[in-house]
Amino acid sequence: MKKAFLAGIAIMALAVASSCVAAALPKKPQVAYQVPILVYHNVAPAPAKKESAMTKHYRITPENFEAQMQYLKENDYTPITLNALASHYLQGTSIPAKAIVLTFDDGWKSQYTYAYPILKKFGYTASFYIITSYPTGKYPAYMGWDQIRDLDKNGMEIGSHTVHHVNLARIPVAQVAPELTDSKATLEKELGHAITTFVYPEYGQNAMVQAAVKSAGYLAARAGWSRLSNGASTIFALKSREAVNNPNPFSTVVQ
Repeated sequence: MKKAFLAGIAIMALAVASSCVAAALPKKPQVAYQVPILVYHNVAPAPAKKESAMTKHYRITPENFEAQMQYLKENDYTPITLNALASHYLQGTSIPAKAIVLTFDDGWKSQYTYAYPILKKFGYTASFYIITSYPTGKYPAYMGWDQIRDLDKNGMEIGSHTVHHVNLARIPVAQVAPELTDSKATLEKELGHAITTFVYPEYGQNAMVQAAVKSAGYLAARAGWSRLSNGASTIFALKSREAVNNPNPFSTVVQ
């Protein structure tokens, strides 16, 4: 009886000591949720003719794109615009717990034909970045202004991708500002409202280009793929991930 009593006391003392040690250990810091920013280009079926490796890389089939949107739905992701994410970083506006940004570069007509209906089916928004010298009818593979206006009027964000799709880090400095300001002015004239976000062609940017984007009146700019570590300090070089023919499972792309 006495042995059992002493054993019980010892067990209690050990439990108290263990809890004290646990309390004294530093808590593992919580990692803040990083909103994924995904990059898409051409959304279209495989062509009848053989395509180049680069063309294939930047194309995703409508079936695969819809499967990705289904994954987002099943895993409680909520797409928001890049402008909404910028406002969250800069002003602290609220966003959904598992927000995600879907961006489409260049203004391919296939984005309107194939991706847009799928986005509407799921009730999702996205951000489309337009090369403003293209919607003239001269480039049949790209959207015209009527299609761009339709996107704009139905919950999609429209942003700038320069006038001529030039790598801003490689052109003469004097040409950088017009590519930014002229494209912004054209979009604002055609759509009738402010354009706030920008995407770098070929992901080309540096400190000088970032400063020019800010001076042109944009609130934020998306850069190329990298480890996600975005916030107010990276507002003009927001890191992103390519979802087009990504060799990794889609679940690893969005995490």
